[in-house]
Amino acid sequence: MRRRRGQFALLGVIILAATLVVIVSQRPAEPVFALERGPMQSAQLIHLGRFCLATGCSNESLTGLLAVLLEFNESEPLYMYPIKGAYYRHILDANREEHYVFFNIVTLRGSETVGLASSAQTSPVLAKYEKVVKGRKTTFYNVTLTYCHAYSSPFFPAGGPACPLSESTPGGLTYCPRLYDPQGLAELTYLGYCTWRVSVPGSYTLYDEFGIPVEVRVAP
Repeated sequence: MRRRRGQFALLGVIILAATLVVIVSQRPAEPVFALERGPMQSAQLIHLGRFCLATGCSNESLTGLLAVLLEFNESEPLYMYPIKGAYYRHILDANREEHYVFFNIVTLRGSETVGLASSAQTSPVLAKYEKVVKGRKTTFYNVTLTYCHAYSSPFFPAGGPACPLSESTPGGLTYCPRLYDPQGLAELTYLGYCTWRVSVPGSYTLYDEFGIPVEVRVAP
């Protein structure tokens, strides 16, 4: 009797499994997409912040750029989290210059921040020498320049040593942009981790790979 009951139970399981296979096979296969917008939106906002710094950033210009992005999002949906505001801050002293661009977004966790910070620090003069440039004797100064970007976002993992900043940018990534001199007067040698040996004819403006001006502040 027990053996017969076991056989009936096994037969029921087989019939149920066969029924489910038939039902599933009759449904058309459809791909399922999971939209992960946080990292892409953070990258877009950081790119917007870099463009603002490259073109002369202010709170007014940053607000204007953000308005263009939001208008584009209405016609070509980027599936962004709501953006509640943005602000720019500039810090300058004798040998350091810092720029900060922050965006306040509303995620499923609440209000959070996506930010970009750039820092340029010039050492005291290490040496100086004279060099003939375009027929004129010019004094050049050797200094070290530390230049880095810090990108902060709730969707970015922390990576590498922190960029030396006077304001806190929690979490995020540190990046060392390439530098160049469009005038061709400066001598640049990369020493590693965001530090350069620079030879310039006094205080001088370099540019990074995003077109952002980088001031080398020389105090002879």
